[in-house]
Amino acid sequence: MTGHMELEPLEAGTLSAKAENLKRLPQGNNLALREVRREDSAQIVAWRNDPVLGKFLTRETLTLAQQERFFRDYQARVDDYYFIAEFKRSRKPAGSIALANLDFATRRGEVARLIVDPGARLFLAEMFDLLLAFAFLQLGLSVVRASVQSKNVASKNFHSRLGFQVEKIAPKAWWNGDDVITFRMTREDYPRLKQVWSALVLDARED
Repeated sequence: MTGHMELEPLEAGTLSAKAENLKRLPQGNNLALREVRREDSAQIVAWRNDPVLGKFLTRETLTLAQQERFFRDYQARVDDYYFIAEFKRSRKPAGSIALANLDFATRRGEVARLIVDPGARLFLAEMFDLLLAFAFLQLGLSVVRASVQSKNVASKNFHSRLGFQVEKIAPKAWWNGDDVITFRMTREDYPRLKQVWSALVLDARED
């Protein structure tokens, strides 16, 4: 997508506005976003507690009760959109991703709760493609940020490949003492960068 994007005024953060936004979520070639549900909790717990997938997420084992409590709390938040990306054909979950800590006054938000199922790694670019389309085109955000642990080399490289720019580095700010890198992408850069990563999206196909 190229050219100037005309934006409608960003609605104030209300649960009714959130419900309306969730009625028209973007779909890609292989994946579609849908809001997380309570019945996703067991899958999320399995992902989070996997020693490989959860390596950079948390220091503690996540219980089903904790995830269900988090889900209930999430439902009351207007500044948080929590998604499951699922394959359009098989409806199998590809991973989770969220747009959190939304500031409606400054039009900013953060990528959060990113987990990619081992069988869906080729579709990570499409997950981001859908989330950023939702953030910039639907919500009208100006900036999307992502915090990445410095030791998470794969994630750092991926954000750079999509065109995220390093905004700042916070020394020893992660819970394990590692540095935290804050990446950012702006609405102005989004159309040009989308052209760059479109090949990554088009190359992946669900079996």
